[in-house]
Amino acid sequence: MKAIVYSQNGLPIADPQSLYATTLPQPQPGAHDLLVKIAAIAVNPVDTKVRNNAPTQQPRILGWDAVGTVEAVGESVTRFKPGDEVFYAGAIDRPGSYAEYGLVDERIAGHKPASLSNADAAALPLTSLTAWELLFDRLEVKEQENEALLIIGAGGGVGSILTQLASKLTGLRV
Repeated sequence: MKAIVYSQNGLPIADPQSLYATTLPQPQPGAHDLLVKIAAIAVNPVDTKVRNNAPTQQPRILGWDAVGTVEAVGESVTRFKPGDEVFYAGAIDRPGSYAEYGLVDERIAGHKPASLSNADAAALPLTSLTAWELLFDRLEVKEQENEALLIIGAGGGVGSILTQLASKLTGLRV
């Protein structure tokens, strides 16, 4: 399969070897994995941080957010079948989404919303998870009435999702 990889961390982005196209073996699903033919991805700031700071012994595929169609499933998969459209934010300890195919554990994938294009759905996973974790896990926001939340950077990916979550799921004045 075709993939975009890096092999040496810390190279300036202008260097042709900072990211390059290569061919790698198509992955095979494990017990809870979905093999996804990737249709769209998102690029996140974490991709730059990993490429700059994470040494690798072999070509490493970056990328977390992906949308695609399930091609095959592992023997223990129960929530998905081949042909299902999915979206997900992968895991840092697995190859990323800058490839034709990706593996994702079914337990961290979701059915792609039918109302969204592939590109729109690909923009959601990591930004939505980050906003959710900030609001409910880190800040531990509950149903506060008569309280306010000021979101700096509300026009960005995480900020725009955070604004929507806080407005719809809390009693906060945003």
